[in-house]
Amino acid sequence: MLGLASIPLCLFLNLGVVIGGVAIILAILSKGTLEKLLPQAKKAILYGSIGIVVGYGVFTYDLYTVLTDPQSRAQLNTISKQMNGVSFDEMLKELGVQIDG
Repeated sequence: MLGLASIPLCLFLNLGVVIGGVAIILAILSKGTLEKLLPQAKKAILYGSIGIVVGYGVFTYDLYTVLTDPQSRAQLNTISKQMNGVSFDEMLKELGVQIDG
C-alpha cells in the first residue's frame, strides 16, 4: 500500500521518495524467514522504486526550472522573502553559491 501511495505523493513535498523508501524496507523486512518474497512485497518494491525515481525526477525538474526560468526564480524569491525575510538569491549568496540568471 505504501509503495502505491508513493507515486502520487511524489508531487507533494517530495514525500514519494520517503514513502517509497519505507515501502521497500518494509517489503524486505516482511520476508522474515521465508525463502522468497511474497507477491505483495514484490509489488511494494516495484511501486516504491517507481515512487523514488519519479520523486527524484520531479525534484530535478523543479530545481532546473528554478535555476533557469527567471519568472519562477522571481516567484521563489518573493515567497522566500515572505516566509523567511530573506530572498532565495540572498540565501545562495550567504552559502557562497553564485548562479547566473
